[in-house]
Amino acid sequence: MEQEMEKISMLKIKEVFRLKYESKLSSRKIARALNISHTVVNGYVQRFENLSLSYEAFMELSDKEILSKLFGSESKPSKYPVPDWSKVHQELRSKIVTLELLHEEYRKDYPDGHYGYTWFCNQYKAYAQKLSPSMRQVHKAGEKVFIDFSGVRQAIVDPLSGEVSYAEIFVAVLGASGYPFVIAVPSQKKADFIHAHNAMFKAFGGVPELLVPDNLKSAVTRADHYEPDLNPDYEKLAQHYGTAIMPARGYKPKDKALVENGVKLAQRWLLARLRHETFYSIVQLNNRIHELMPYYRNKKMKRLGVSRQELFDTLDKPALKPLPATEYEYKDFKLLKVSIDYHIQLDHVLYSVPYQLIHKRVEVWFSSTMVSIYFEGKEVATHPRLYRKGAYSTQQAHMSSAHQKYLEWSPGRIMSWGLTIGKHTSKLLQTIMERKPHPEMGYRSCLGVMRLYKKHKEQGVSEEKLDAISLYALKTQKYRLKQIKALLSSPPKEEEPDATLSLLSDHENLRGSSYYE
Repeated sequence: MEQEMEKISMLKIKEVFRLKYESKLSSRKIARALNISHTVVNGYVQRFENLSLSYEAFMELSDKEILSKLFGSESKPSKYPVPDWSKVHQELRSKIVTLELLHEEYRKDYPDGHYGYTWFCNQYKAYAQKLSPSMRQVHKAGEKVFIDFSGVRQAIVDPLSGEVSYAEIFVAVLGASGYPFVIAVPSQKKADFIHAHNAMFKAFGGVPELLVPDNLKSAVTRADHYEPDLNPDYEKLAQHYGTAIMPARGYKPKDKALVENGVKLAQRWLLARLRHETFYSIVQLNNRIHELMPYYRNKKMKRLGVSRQELFDTLDKPALKPLPATEYEYKDFKLLKVSIDYHIQLDHVLYSVPYQLIHKRVEVWFSSTMVSIYFEGKEVATHPRLYRKGAYSTQQAHMSSAHQKYLEWSPGRIMSWGLTIGKHTSKLLQTIMERKPHPEMGYRSCLGVMRLYKKHKEQGVSEEKLDAISLYALKTQKYRLKQIKALLSSPPKEEEPDATLSLLSDHENLRGSSYYE
């Protein structure tokens, strides 16, 4: 029967097991279907059942492995001792270890008989070919971390509204150990991408030599086989941590095998275990990920006989560079033009720069706490980050001598100037200042109104008409410079001044003229 069985093709061998365990056919029906003896069918089935192996696991084996399981190894016994190839593979991940060195050590271990260097190299190559693509590559300890986002997202339910959003799953894998890091973030945007890196470095307790992201928009602005363009803020992060960025090459599966396996980890091993759970925040999701990850990291890898955690502790961790004293603070980046008043506008807030840069474009890096402004690579201004719409941060050193004279104007002097036009104009300027948290914050608007009035007065507009426009602005609550400019361009019809103005004067929220004395 042994000879009969050996003549059956691998296709028929697999079909025997499929018909037996999936279609549930009897041995005789299988024999008729495949045109072989039913005793041969029984022989294969008996050999399989002696293996104590599940049908699913058995069918995932390669053809050679199936034959080896059924008939045992047909190879001749080794003439000399054979190295432990899994240990050889692990040793090669050290930056200073070579196959030649390992062969020398093998010879010293077995001085009475050993194989030559060519045999040693060929046998290791054959062993490595049996490994998965990610395990097959020999990455040096502490050299690379491979980075990507999982294509599968996790639902987050708002506990109040019931609205569902989806968290992105950031995955990173160290090259030598295959040690994974996983975190959920709100999006793939740069701020979340960099936050994930900060958390990753902290979890690793160190920094690898190279970051190898897939060609993500958060990392690469223009993909190119030889010289991809990197996002400037991602480069800043790399500089802060003393590492470098080497994006994975497009259409090069070997470059991304590790992280693709890491993505499969996130999808099949991690997210599959979470599929029946409901999460109400990303923090809650990350706490659950943190609970599950040690189980994966401590699993023994079948081919290597060690866990990823063990490999990380012995290979990658000692080789990582130390963390810097402070965590990288994400800063967003914009190119902005300096306006005529030597300020840039960022999110409706004004920040001053040296007046010599009027009309120039400057680089603006801003975090949640600071705004740093650069021109031609040199820092020219730093301001605390402000968030209130219309707020401004002005440094006196940035003003020209012409602009510095603005500081000489006090609220009382501004109101006195207004009286040269009329009492309503003085009241308008007072109201503009009172609408600000502090009067000085209204100087800029008041000086703009004064400049407009001077210009129209020079063009022949009477003081009475200008004061009438001020009254109309008070009555209609038009206090912004562009609104007053529009009134000057299209003057309203004449109004009776006194009634509305008296109401404005008596309003309890106004400070009154005594405030400015």
